[in-house]
Parts: sequence; C-alpha cells; structure tokens
Amino acid sequence: MEREIFWEQVKYLCRKNRITQEALSKACSVPLSTFKGWITKNYFPTVIGGYIIATMLRVSVEYLITGQERAEKKDIENIRALLHKAEEKLGKIPT
Repeated sequence: MEREIFWEQVKYLCRKNRITQEALSKACSVPLSTFKGWITKNYFPTVIGGYIIATMLRVSVEYLITGQERAEKKDIENIRALLHKAEEKLGKIPT
C-alpha cells in the first residue's frame, strides 16, 4: 500500500512542480528505464534515491510514503498563519 501511495505522490508532485521523471532519474543516478521500472513494479527507490526525490519535489520522504505531512510541520504552518493574522490586526489598532 505504501508503495502505491509513494509513486502516486511522486507522479502528482512531478506534474504539479513540472519536474520530469527523467530529471528525477538523473538526480538519482539511475537510467530512466530503471526509474520507470520502479514505478511500474511499485519498488521503493534506494534510501538516498527516496531522499533525492523528496528533496527535488520539495516534500519530506514521510509525505511521499504516507501522503501526510508530520503534525509538527502542520502545527508550525498554522502558528505562522495565526501570527500573520495577529500582526495584521495589531497594525490596524490606532496607537
């Protein structure tokens, strides 16, 4: 199951970020045919390959495997959004 999620996430993020499978295969130092074989057969890449793929797609390896961000990252994003709203409201208060 995780393997299908991994490759579905990779394919989706490739489209979203306009990164080709060829670019990912080159970054992983594997032939494109090998890379496409990983996808077709749902093989996980090497640990380093997974890290390179995640880095190029600007996500964590955990996201590629589970389809979910770490709660910690979501919490930080929520806090930043709340701080931004607080700054906007504070800026509107007359001094």
